[in-house]
Amino acid sequence: MKTALVFVCAILGALAKTHLEEEKEKLHKIHEECQADPATYADDKLLENLSQNLNNPRVEAHMLCESTNVGLQCKDGHLNIKTIKEKVALCVKDEKEVDRLVKKCAIQRETAGKTAVYLFMCLDKNGVTYFHEF
Repeated sequence: MKTALVFVCAILGALAKTHLEEEKEKLHKIHEECQADPATYADDKLLENLSQNLNNPRVEAHMLCESTNVGLQCKDGHLNIKTIKEKVALCVKDEKEVDRLVKKCAIQRETAGKTAVYLFMCLDKNGVTYFHEF
C-alpha cells in the first residue's frame, strides 16, 4: 500500500512539473512573439532591470503583450483574477498564500501597461518566478 502511495505521489509530482514546464515554454513563446512585434519589442536589458524601467513605454507595451497573451489581463487591460490565481498556484501550493499574493500583486494601476509591469514585478519579488526573473 505504501509503495502504491509513493508511486501515485511521484506521478502526480511529475505531472505538476510537466504542467509548470509547459507553462514556462508557453510564456517563452509569448515572449518571443512580443519581441518579434516592433510595437511590443523591448530591449532585454530593459526587461532584466524591470524595477529601474517601470515608466518606460517600451517595457509597458512588452509586459502588457505578455500579460494579455498569457491571460493575466483581458484585452481591455483589466486583470483576470481567476487566471492569475491559477498561474500563481503553479508555483505556490498553499491556497492561502496564493490568495495573499493575488491580493498583494493584482492591483489595477493607472494604465494597463503599468498594471502588467507591477504585477510581474510583484510576483517575481514574492517568489513566483516562472514568469520572468528580473
